[in-house]
Amino acid sequence: MKTVSIVVLSLAFTAGPLGSVAVAHVGGAIQGQDNAAKQRKEYDDYKKIESEQDPAKKLELARAFFESEPTPTYVKYVQGQVNAARYALFTRYKEAGDLANAVKIADEYVASVPETDLFFAFQLTTLAEGKALKQGVSPTAAPAWDEAAKYAAKALRLVVEENKSEAMLYDAKTTTWDKVKPGFIAYFHRLQALAHFTAKRNNEAEKSLLASIEAKCDAYPDVYFLLGQIHNARYDEKAGVFNKLSAEAQGEEKGQKLLQEAKDEAKKASEFFARGILIAEASPNKDAYKAVVANARKELEEAYEIWNDGKQDGLAEYLASFKSSCQP
Repeated sequence: MKTVSIVVLSLAFTAGPLGSVAVAHVGGAIQGQDNAAKQRKEYDDYKKIESEQDPAKKLELARAFFESEPTPTYVKYVQGQVNAARYALFTRYKEAGDLANAVKIADEYVASVPETDLFFAFQLTTLAEGKALKQGVSPTAAPAWDEAAKYAAKALRLVVEENKSEAMLYDAKTTTWDKVKPGFIAYFHRLQALAHFTAKRNNEAEKSLLASIEAKCDAYPDVYFLLGQIHNARYDEKAGVFNKLSAEAQGEEKGQKLLQEAKDEAKKASEFFARGILIAEASPNKDAYKAVVANARKELEEAYEIWNDGKQDGLAEYLASFKSSCQP
């Protein structure tokens, strides 16, 4: 065995350049076979990923694929499968009301495809809003509305500050982003207002409500009703202070000024209730606002009487005077 080894080595060294080419050729052939085998395995792995129906399992297979340091051949195809799986999982979590997991998978998708940031910000906003609505518009629901406002703020920043648009959010065949953009802005401001309102941050709520109206004045009748309630609360506060004054102090200049300020708040409340009622009645979804409008009418009557010396004379004309205050 020792003599054979020496002979083999001698042949290798005396073969010169031709021998080196032969060795390189053999090595290249082996490497080529290895690459071919790796390509075949990657193809099989890709097809397995593609055929997997469970998005969670699909992602597991895809992770294993990427951990194997694949050649570029099938990477983009597997990445496409990953995005499809993530979207399917996002949809599953959204339908289940699972905000935490929806946020996680949305962040992964946006990290892979940054241009989808507005789409997912909007989707997360609506998901958080749905969870908040189940708790109602009350102080106990404030944390849920704050969560919805967080995603609304992000979406608002993307639309207003970064001038982002997202064709997946509307029917591009029937309209354009410029046409629907004001409605989206109004929606995001409204959610922020609800977060402030439920947390009793009325000054901040007022700013967001007015911003919603400025963006699209006929989008949400309820923003007017909330503004009416805010001014009603201010009336109650000022009237409460006035009622605690002595009869003599009430008749003095300071007392009369306070009384007038209270009446002014009632007048502002009546204006917002009136405008909201008219917009609700002109809405394509007016049936959905029937109960809210009925309550707003009572609020309107009470606020109107306060600043109109306890009378309802002229109320119908007053209400009608706001018909041209907001045109779709």
